[in-house]
Amino acid sequence: IALQRAGVAGFAILTTPFGDQVERTMTYQPTDKPLPAIVIDHPTQMVAEEVLRQRASQIADAVERLLRDETP
Repeated sequence: IALQRAGVAGFAILTTPFGDQVERTMTYQPTDKPLPAIVIDHPTQMVAEEVLRQRASQIADAVERLLRDETP
């Protein structure tokens, strides 16, 4: 709900090799406000628990930036 109040209806989470996919897709679906994309380090599967925690921290930090109307 906080993101909606900040004007963010949704966002995509991608890893670095796929970071440009939202931008590429949005060229075919133009909107007045681009879909924010959170790009985190790759990979996210079959990694140690500490690495997974780092990825989760990257997501949490990016969401906080979205709430402050900053670039994720």
